[in-house]
Amino acid sequence: MSNTFNMVSKRALFLYGVLIIAFLFIFMWFYPLHMGIERFMYDIRDWWKLESGEDKKEQEIVIVDVDDKSLRELGRYQSWPRFYFGKAINEIASQNPSVIGIDFIFSEPDSISGYNREISKSHLSVELFSIISDIDSTTMDRIIDATLSTFSFDSYLSSSIRKANNVVLASYLTNDLNDRPAQGYNAYLLDFPPPRSAPRFEGMITPISEFIEDAEIGIINSIQDEDGVQRKAPIFFNYKDKTVPSFAFTVAQKVARVWSFRGRRLMIGGRNIWLDKNNFLWINYQGPFRTFEYVSFADLLKGNISNNLFEGKIVLLGSSSPGIADLSQVPFGGQLPSIELHANIIHNLLYSEPIRKASNLYIIIFVVLVVFLVLWFSNKLSPYASPIITVVLMGGYFLFVLIQYLTYFVDFEMIRPLLAMVFSFVAGLSFRINRLEKEKRHIRDLFSRYVPEEVIKEIILAPTFSLKGERRVVSILISDIRDFTSRAENEIPESVVEELNEYFEEMADIIFQHGGMIDKYMGDGILCIFGAPIFHPSHADRAISCAIAMQQRLRQINRGKIKEAKHPINAGIAINSGEVVIGNIGSSHRADYTAIGDVVNTAARLEPLNKEYTTEILITEETRGRLKGNYKIESVGKVLLKGKREQTAIYSVNLE
Repeated sequence: MSNTFNMVSKRALFLYGVLIIAFLFIFMWFYPLHMGIERFMYDIRDWWKLESGEDKKEQEIVIVDVDDKSLRELGRYQSWPRFYFGKAINEIASQNPSVIGIDFIFSEPDSISGYNREISKSHLSVELFSIISDIDSTTMDRIIDATLSTFSFDSYLSSSIRKANNVVLASYLTNDLNDRPAQGYNAYLLDFPPPRSAPRFEGMITPISEFIEDAEIGIINSIQDEDGVQRKAPIFFNYKDKTVPSFAFTVAQKVARVWSFRGRRLMIGGRNIWLDKNNFLWINYQGPFRTFEYVSFADLLKGNISNNLFEGKIVLLGSSSPGIADLSQVPFGGQLPSIELHANIIHNLLYSEPIRKASNLYIIIFVVLVVFLVLWFSNKLSPYASPIITVVLMGGYFLFVLIQYLTYFVDFEMIRPLLAMVFSFVAGLSFRINRLEKEKRHIRDLFSRYVPEEVIKEIILAPTFSLKGERRVVSILISDIRDFTSRAENEIPESVVEELNEYFEEMADIIFQHGGMIDKYMGDGILCIFGAPIFHPSHADRAISCAIAMQQRLRQINRGKIKEAKHPINAGIAINSGEVVIGNIGSSHRADYTAIGDVVNTAARLEPLNKEYTTEILITEETRGRLKGNYKIESVGKVLLKGKREQTAIYSVNLE
């Protein structure tokens, strides 16, 4: 029965494990309830990475910033002529930078705008009416608008881009079919199909064709997670089933010159960059705002910079001013302007290591192993050890994930493996409790025939009790009614059974009172064990005291029988002590908790000698040597019992 129970237990545990794994990797695939906590733990690690690192200024990239100072000194950004940008490109290019990336979209032709346009229009109206007096006002407005539209700095900016010959301009993707790119954009599409998970768009806003003739373009769209945090960035985009590079990648490949892309591996500048399964690059932020060197746009135009600031470096032109810049929420807290976001991605592609996502295969293998491991020890080990081991295992995994991120920039999923340990521990503990309850019920059912309820409770609470086979030193008591079989043949069966049951009832009470266990009823005999299932060091004394009480009670019963003119009952008792094998013995259909061994056989062969020696209780030398109480014991002598090579010393116990 134990083997059957163990097989059922193993199957149930295996099923528990399968259900936990299925929940973590199937249910949570469709309902990713854990992702909020997973993102939070990722952000904690990213914050810790920056807090534990050294403060530094990255020297490879310089950001020319249209900051608040530039707006104060040069006026509203919307009123700036493109001359400013042309001049800025000229100033930067004069120091031979490796590449110039501009995070502004010049999607419309330049013209005099705003307040300046209205003033110029008013002056031109007065002058033209003084020269041409016979023209109507509507025609005059059209002439003036056409005239003012010719005053722009697009040609100047275009000339600056062409002379620099290393400019990357920003473009933007939309889902509006009316947003169409300028002529010539096709030259910058990549010659391989878009990655399967690349963000797809149907509209594109590019600089005017005059600019993209001599510059390259890159997409500045950013993709945030559901909580609005920028943790990763697409390197390639899908525009109408064509591959368009990101702004950061276009800048990086201008520096690297040589690159290739296959599967998830991007080779650029001799470096292998592994993108995630969706072909996103997870950004390893180099630091908080202004980790890279910043230069004010106004200082650049006014010449207030050193002569070699940009030499050989990547120069990005953008804005950190809240009124102009797109601000992105970052994992470590706070916000970064889009231009510094691009700077971090470029730095990851060319100089630093981006965050690498650990393969899902590793996570699955780990979870499968840890689920069955925790299920096993939470079910097998002590209730004190299993929670400690589970906590240690969870803490170890947490430290492993943290070290991998801080040291090697590898991001292992944290929440589902930790949930796997928690679920497995709870499931294993629940299974253990359920198993123990079943074992208790089994023990109660098994021993209710042999021992009183108080002993059953003691057995259940005993931490070392086991139904499995073990060697135990016990005392065996065997009682048998003399000549009852021949007497029963001449009496009514019902009266025989009734008399036996009354006798056994009386004897059982005495046996239970002395802590004995009734192993079995053998016809008109009883086999009892003292010292099991609960061990008592004084098992021999308990057996002797029980035998004396049984015989004394039998005398009282016989006095009543004689008065009723019934046959008295005479019983002999034998006691032997020693080591036996004890446990739940039998088949899966029926098993009994019993003892086997030479000690039992000796007691069984000793009991019939009571009739020969006209005694009531006989004990062996083994039992006599274990007694601690005072009893009236007399030596009977030595006898050669059946199956023994040597004689056995036996003693009788007097009741008086």
